[in-house]
Amino acid sequence: MRRWLLAIPAMLSVAAAPPAGAQRRAAVLHERIAPDAREDIALSVSLDGDLPAAIDTPRGPVSAPDPARPIGSGESPYNNKPRSDVPDGSFHPDRDTRRPDVLPYDDPFVPSTAPFKRLSAFDTVDASYTLLVRDAHALPMAVSPYPAPDGSDEQFYADMVVDLVSGQKVRIPSVGPGARVLRARAGVGTQDVKFSLSRDGAENWFIESETSTRARVVMELSIPRAAFGGDFGTPSWAELLPVAPLPPSVQRSAAEVSARIGVSRRLSPRENVTKLVTYFRGFTESEDPPASSRDIYLDLALSRKGVCRHRAFAFMVTSLSLGIPTRVVVNEAHAWVEVNDGRLWRRIDLGGAGRTLHDPLSTNVPYDPPPDPFAWPQGSTRGDDLADRARRPPPPSSGADAGAPGSQAPGDPTPGDPGDPGGSSGSSGFGSSGSSGFGSSGSSGSSGFGSSGSTGRPHKATPDERPPSTITVNLTGSEAHRGAPFKIRGQVVAEGEPCGHVTVEIVLKSRQRNDATIGTLATDERGNYDGALVLPSSVPLGDYDLQARTLGDGRCGIGYSK
Repeated sequence: MRRWLLAIPAMLSVAAAPPAGAQRRAAVLHERIAPDAREDIALSVSLDGDLPAAIDTPRGPVSAPDPARPIGSGESPYNNKPRSDVPDGSFHPDRDTRRPDVLPYDDPFVPSTAPFKRLSAFDTVDASYTLLVRDAHALPMAVSPYPAPDGSDEQFYADMVVDLVSGQKVRIPSVGPGARVLRARAGVGTQDVKFSLSRDGAENWFIESETSTRARVVMELSIPRAAFGGDFGTPSWAELLPVAPLPPSVQRSAAEVSARIGVSRRLSPRENVTKLVTYFRGFTESEDPPASSRDIYLDLALSRKGVCRHRAFAFMVTSLSLGIPTRVVVNEAHAWVEVNDGRLWRRIDLGGAGRTLHDPLSTNVPYDPPPDPFAWPQGSTRGDDLADRARRPPPPSSGADAGAPGSQAPGDPTPGDPGDPGGSSGSSGFGSSGSSGFGSSGSSGSSGFGSSGSTGRPHKATPDERPPSTITVNLTGSEAHRGAPFKIRGQVVAEGEPCGHVTVEIVLKSRQRNDATIGTLATDERGNYDGALVLPSSVPLGDYDLQARTLGDGRCGIGYSK
């Protein structure tokens, strides 16, 4: 494990005092003061584009991203070309029902909504089961600096890099349905770039400029908290938004699925949605795809096989056939549905998430959504769990009853949280290589995830037969500064063979403070990882140990750097 001096802010590095004569010759004219989000809010401090320097969130004040910050080499831009891993103007269902491992993701929002970045939304389906946008005409979006007067809105920052193309609309993510832009700025460094925003009938967002350039776009957003969940409404059928009729062949297939689930127009919209959520959350991922016996919708819906995108697709077709307004929303890592309850669109996660995210630039505090009103089956793989694992892999049990990866049930406390008897304790949480709670290279006999004490439920012991991973860490320098990138590289191997395409979490460890996860990187096919991470502004001044750790994959086991 590497010892690392962290100097925050940049001018507060611990150093020997200069000689008295030098002090007389060079008087200190000013002293840098660390940013204080609470003071920024109290004083209404603004940045370029009239963006507030900080906003208040349920987790406390959050500082704004710097709208003039130079674009880093690791920041992937949004552009006008369809990406292979994200549907653009249409979505085609598939039969690959295997659960994915490492999923790429970039998180543009503060607080973090991972993995629920709203990138591509669809609200209708054609006879071939292709999902489309019913009204693809994009209308201008107003920028208004006033949130909801009743205080029901919550605010976010967006910070993204966009490849603007003169006269073309470029798709950009939004934070959720019903979101509004309070303030926005696009620019290259300190140079402003003129732009306009628009959205289509499914609330896909676009940015357009007369200038072709790579720009940083920073926005302050406002959105109803209820859009992220909470109790579903009790509308009558007449109070719902109108739904376009489905193609006859799709409607006939949907009627068969509806009969299997037990939903119909004889029930209220709320009763139907509850039954639909229960049914589609009960899907399971499978190495064996559903048999191609009929159409793809029937094969997926009746076999109840599939991950997030299959569940969302089949849910939407079934729900639309009943006349319930529904959308499918996808990004590069997850898919879910939005359902309108007569008052607003609400996000509903159906589960089926992958194993972990690769989001090397995000160190944001997570957003706390409203409680989920629908039940989760035991062992479900929620989107929130996917993000939690990416932020902080759970430590292992010291006993022999460690659960398998992903075995933590929804609602269980995350190992390592205060009050969790199976989590970390003592002065450093993870400690040294001899007492690490994450798992040592010599550990065996258990998978290293969650104990029966940490969840309150016993889990069957699952031996981890994978060889433990060994991780090396190399830094450029031994000092880093808050808000500035630092380079880190290394390699992950197991039994002398490289561990390709696994995620590596980078953690600051201190005996005086809690561990701080500052980001994740991914290895290439040779097991090498190499990237730049930015230290969050919340990390205090002090000395830290830097640790790299991994959950491994199907071949490589858990490991951490020494």
